[in-house]
Amino acid sequence: MNSKSGIIMKILSIFESGLFIKILSVFITGLWIAGLLLADIYIIILAVVFLIALSTVLYIHRDNLKEIFQKDSNAIVEDERTQLINEKAATMTLGVLIAVMIYAGIVIIALRNNYPQFLQAGYTLFLASILCFILYFTSRAYYTHKY
Repeated sequence: MNSKSGIIMKILSIFESGLFIKILSVFITGLWIAGLLLADIYIIILAVVFLIALSTVLYIHRDNLKEIFQKDSNAIVEDERTQLINEKAATMTLGVLIAVMIYAGIVIIALRNNYPQFLQAGYTLFLASILCFILYFTSRAYYTHKY
């Protein structure tokens, strides 16, 4: 009986390992790409099912994620400087992307008399950038309050 319990624990430890999660993530990405290229909704549904399963496993082990991914022998441990650089680069990238989306949306909307077929794309870009602004300021307020 103890042997069966040991086997089950080994199987569970494989599913909780960082390598398995990374491989499963690559597999899910491959399913997304294949589903989009082949225009097959069933492959995309399969990718969504795997993504939900992976999200469930990650949510269950959310407290151990750092431990799961850093116990790999080739994992790189980041210091505070690297994290600060990544945060600043991400913030700048988000700002530039939002600005470009706003300007492109405004230009496309301004050209609605000459290119009416692109009007919906202009509104979509403009509204998506507004949504990004709202999401950014909401998350900023949340993390300001949290920390």
